[in-house]
Amino acid sequence: MKKPPYSSRSSLPPLSLALMAAYAVLASAPAFAQSSTGTLKQVTVTGDAERETATSPVYGMVAKRTSTGLKTDTDLLEAPGSISVVTKEQIELQGATGLDQAIRYTSGATGGAYGDDPRSDWMLVRGFKPALYLDGMAMPEGAWTGYTRLEPYALERVEILKGPASATYGAVPPSGFINAVSKRPQAEAQREIGFEYGTDNKKQVTFDLTGPLSADGQWLYRLVGLARNGDMAIDNAKDDRYTLAPSLTWKPSSDTTLTLLGLFQKSKTTGVPGFLPAEGTLLPNPNGQISRSFNAGEPGYDKYDKDTQSLGYLLAHRFNDQYTFRQNLRVVNSEVENPAVVGAGLATGSDRILNRYVYTPHNRTKMFTLDNQLETTFDTGAAKHTLLTGLDYKQTRDDNAYGFAFGVGSIDIFNPVYGGAVVTPADSSHTLLKQKQLGLYLQDQIRWDRWVATLSGRHDSVDSDNTNVLLGSTASQTDRKWSGRAGLNYVMPNGLAPYIAYATSFQPTTERGFTGNAFQPTTGKQWEAGVKYRPTNGNALYTAAVFDLKQENVSTPDPAHQFFSVQQGEVHSQGLELEAKFNATRGLDVITTYTYIDAKTTRSNTAADVDKQVPLQPKQQAAVWVDYRFPGDVLPGLGVGGGVRYTGASYGDSANLWKAPAYTLFDLQAHYDVQNWRFLLTVNNVADKKYVANCYSGSSCFYGYGRTANISAKYLW
Repeated sequence: MKKPPYSSRSSLPPLSLALMAAYAVLASAPAFAQSSTGTLKQVTVTGDAERETATSPVYGMVAKRTSTGLKTDTDLLEAPGSISVVTKEQIELQGATGLDQAIRYTSGATGGAYGDDPRSDWMLVRGFKPALYLDGMAMPEGAWTGYTRLEPYALERVEILKGPASATYGAVPPSGFINAVSKRPQAEAQREIGFEYGTDNKKQVTFDLTGPLSADGQWLYRLVGLARNGDMAIDNAKDDRYTLAPSLTWKPSSDTTLTLLGLFQKSKTTGVPGFLPAEGTLLPNPNGQISRSFNAGEPGYDKYDKDTQSLGYLLAHRFNDQYTFRQNLRVVNSEVENPAVVGAGLATGSDRILNRYVYTPHNRTKMFTLDNQLETTFDTGAAKHTLLTGLDYKQTRDDNAYGFAFGVGSIDIFNPVYGGAVVTPADSSHTLLKQKQLGLYLQDQIRWDRWVATLSGRHDSVDSDNTNVLLGSTASQTDRKWSGRAGLNYVMPNGLAPYIAYATSFQPTTERGFTGNAFQPTTGKQWEAGVKYRPTNGNALYTAAVFDLKQENVSTPDPAHQFFSVQQGEVHSQGLELEAKFNATRGLDVITTYTYIDAKTTRSNTAADVDKQVPLQPKQQAAVWVDYRFPGDVLPGLGVGGGVRYTGASYGDSANLWKAPAYTLFDLQAHYDVQNWRFLLTVNNVADKKYVANCYSGSSCFYGYGRTANISAKYLW
């Protein structure tokens, strides 16, 4: 297959300025502590073990602090909005192997609309596709198969911020974003190696090693790795993944920390699930129901190869009790090759012969991110301020191309025979998007008595050059936008914290109208009110939120010019979210969630779309999860649990012609700890319920996740 032209010379800015700034801060730090008493090391260990921070490990399922959305280490009760935190322990016990699975028991979020597709995580938050961040910095999205998929095993926690966040992050969707927090070096030595076997011949080895490299605790390391070989849920298809995440922390003093983070991921799969006709999945077929394992592609041709390399650092230096400087930097390179044969609907007059086409997306994305933050604390009378001043820069180069043709024969759905000739088409589309974003932001968290007011404002300048490589034409535009947020919380002595907040967002679009006019950025605005409750004498967090969210300047078909759009659309999402994580009794942890979201297209030039439910967003969802650990004098080391998940009906298309029914799934798990070993069994969708997760047309239906069982043995020392 012909690859798109791609220069080996990076267009990213040189790192010299960033490194010079880092060096200047480090040069001002105190000299290495050489005390033989080991005082520094003791302080570090105590802090890591006894005080949770926004990025530290959480022991259990209830997190207390976050920096997502605010960029400062903040108590969740004081955050002016909804933020759900999925901890490492929850990810492990629920057997999540993707972010779409990790958020299954989270209010306001949904995933898995395209079933067991290893190419990406398909998620919605409050009716919109969220952005993906890692350690507070954006990750590449690329084309739809180029969306960064992170391995949950390499993460300390997954945080879901619901609602606009442009006031501190710039261009993001109105639904906010999902922020994954990497596992980082720890001061206390911890080591584990794990072996797993599961459904679809899955074989996996994992390791997580961390601890001090020097006796004085100034150097810490962590090395996280995963290697997986296995099959896909569809026939004759492989799903192999590899992840290596090294990190190194340098603490020359109690005031300065520099953490280097690396991430290297490779995915090699050989199939594209779904793209099945409605007859035989959603609708009856005289030949019966199509098998969930049916592969509509060509096993000898299909592949999905993705390589991601990420390098960066997190620098923090406290000058004194008033001033702290932070600088976060990352460079990411992502490459995707995905030639595939895809189902294109039943042949005319047939109920078993499937037409197919060849689709050959290939995407290369480079991204550079730099975020400088100065945190200042001061008092004005009785009011205590945490003032954050920031300047961040992001540059992206996204090279996206694909070919499309009906260069392959049809196939019998109920008696497939593979091995036919496949003609790889030339690229029918090839675009190169270069984008630079520079943002200046200011945020003040004001604490007075039990009141916490959060005021944020930001100005962004976004320059975009969108080149049609096949035509040799380039369209350039500059977007400048202000964003803001205001929130007010009241934290009562008993742990009850009601709040109200307003926030805005924007996203540039490179689409153009019939006359060549550049489109304005889409904008979002949201009102939210809610209450959070964390009892002072227990390990629990209860949250409730109501919200009203609108996105404007949405592209909608131009009635006067076919194949063009105008910005006259609007999407309105409003709803209720309830979430509780608590320790009910000794040894019993419980998670319960309920979501009601009414997300509709309220304005469009396509009359059939107006007042219709947003695709893939169910109106209602509910879930309950429990984990019970038996007392040490009864069955020491044994724990059992499970959950039930209800997902309401949803539509796959904007006109609401294709409706996927509601479904309820059950999960189970059991774990046993003995000496240095932990054994874990997880079974998701225990009954192996066969359900259609989504149909966006009569020729494109997708089964949801089937039953997956996994048993693991982990040795810790």
